[in-house]
Amino acid sequence: MRPVSPKQQEIREREQAILDLAQTMLLEQGDQGLSMDRIADEAGVSKGTVYQHFASKEDLLAALAVRSAGIRAELFERAATFKGTTRERMSAIGAAAELFFTLFPHHEHAEHAFKASSHAQKVPAERISAMETCHFRCFGAATGIARDAVAKGELVLREGQSVEQICVGLWNLHMGAFLMRDLETFIDIPAITDPVPLLFANAQALLDGFGWQPLSTQHDYVAARARAVAELFPKEAKAAGRS
Repeated sequence: MRPVSPKQQEIREREQAILDLAQTMLLEQGDQGLSMDRIADEAGVSKGTVYQHFASKEDLLAALAVRSAGIRAELFERAATFKGTTRERMSAIGAAAELFFTLFPHHEHAEHAFKASSHAQKVPAERISAMETCHFRCFGAATGIARDAVAKGELVLREGQSVEQICVGLWNLHMGAFLMRDLETFIDIPAITDPVPLLFANAQALLDGFGWQPLSTQHDYVAARARAVAELFPKEAKAAGRS
């Protein structure tokens, strides 16, 4: 790897600082509160400097989403290395998803904003390609575990079932739980304000329904998940207040 020059390092650090500002603005005021003018003002640089890094507001949102999506992919791939049964490894994937949605609540807002039909044409193709790569990495980590389970006989697919169906079902659970948390903030119900405990129970019920062995009635997946978090995600769990 070539060494990074001081000038290149300065450019990289400035780009990350701009993304950090955009993340804060998006969380505090939403897509409408984010502007290139405000970014330039708060970063203490010219608007032209911001445009040297990002071609448009939509490009900035895309870069922000790609940055956090890359972190999610890394978390998923780390979870897939967990030393345990295939179902314990899938539970580690779930823990990674829960930590991600807790630590990066801006991500879905950024991704949805730049994917809007009116914005999509303003995003460079390389950003879209980078996002797709991150999605494939996440899905590949999960489906790889499910295929291992099938190969080991711990998961027997019925006619018409597939590992993709199982993984999409789990992903839908997580997306729905955290979307409800973010949208229904006026409802003071523990299962909504902190969906993780119920989400974990529902995920285990789903895997029981698919017959993924050993069933939750035969194994302590709460303890397995705690071990996965302690071994694989200690810094993330501390940052999320779940250590």
